Amino acid sequence: MTIGQVQSLKAKSVHIDIINAIKLAGHDITVLCTREKRLGLKTERHLENEIDFLRLKIGNLTKCSVVEKGITTILIEGSFKRAIKKYFKDKEFDLVIYNTPPITFASAVKYVKKRFNAKSYLMLKDIFPQNAVDIGMMSKSGIMGLMYKLFRHKEEQLYKQSDMIGCMSQANVDYLLEHNPYINAENVEIFPNAVLDVKVVDKSKDVLDRLGIDKSKLTFIYGGNLGKPQGLDYLIDGINACQDNNNVQFVIVGSGTEKNRLYAALKDNKNCHCLDYLPQADYQELCASCDIGMLVLDKRFTIPNYPSRVLSYMENSMPIMACTDVNTDIKELLEDQANCGKWCHSDKIEDFVSLVEWFEKANNLTELGNNGRKYLIENFNTDICVDKLIRLTEKE
Repeated sequence: MTIGQVQSLKAKSVHIDIINAIKLAGHDITVLCTREKRLGLKTERHLENEIDFLRLKIGNLTKCSVVEKGITTILIEGSFKRAIKKYFKDKEFDLVIYNTPPITFASAVKYVKKRFNAKSYLMLKDIFPQNAVDIGMMSKSGIMGLMYKLFRHKEEQLYKQSDMIGCMSQANVDYLLEHNPYINAENVEIFPNAVLDVKVVDKSKDVLDRLGIDKSKLTFIYGGNLGKPQGLDYLIDGINACQDNNNVQFVIVGSGTEKNRLYAALKDNKNCHCLDYLPQADYQELCASCDIGMLVLDKRFTIPNYPSRVLSYMENSMPIMACTDVNTDIKELLEDQANCGKWCHSDKIEDFVSLVEWFEKANNLTELGNNGRKYLIENFNTDICVDKLIRLTEKE
């Protein structure tokens, strides 16, 4: 179960790769995903590559107000539960797999476990509502405090319905257990973001020519969500602080609530290219043509985020420059475990500039990029994830 809009099994994403990996391992799989109201499409069920898909029409979660998103999030578990009763009453399931966001799946999970005597596995990709509190989108007091208490209760219900919780990193495991002492540590494990097939990388820079981007400069790319969690003020100030460095340039491509503000703030920077959203294949080609992949997170986070875009950078053999809060263990990944990049706290702009200069002077960028790709292949592989899922179904 996922709120993701799985449009095609040929697309590239963490969830689609897991779906395809489970199928390739020889298991029957049913996917319950969503279609937002704004798309104007009805609920639809059909087979794709022998996978039973139910695309359920729900309210809007994206490109809408916070209030509308909140209402839709609260109503999701009821919608999913009714859909399972209606469409899957003649099926049998051994395992129900779901991810955060959202945290409002508990009653649907409980129903599946009871109706089918199934095990349950939570892929914890987001720790909500604390992440919203961290960046000021929610409060623990006042009127917003009531919303926080509601979602915190939903979060606890979901954890209690989960036979196993898979976290993206050790810092996630530690945080979850520290702040939820009722969870049995034996029921928590690392379940990394992973890829199914690591593609052959085409490092030609033809795409830069087509986009009118100078391919002679050291090119940093920031791709993906452009929203409040990313701490984009730091990115804006950092890039503008480098605008007189004629040896480097920045490419930004993505979508999100902060996109227009970000692009407006950088429009006069001659060393920055802000691109509209690209189809996934085009983005991957662009990514492979750039030199350094960038990660940025808001410095206020107390939860250990672990951005999935790191996979794309690693797959494309790119060194990674990360500017984040101090609670994530991305630094340990880049500098110790994979040895594929450099990190700084997303606090002081001079540290951003120093990192850019470090990459500019480094003579081992190819080695760093290859290290990341090697680490991806060995540690972020969907076979590892599928084994963990199947192991849970075999437990008594």
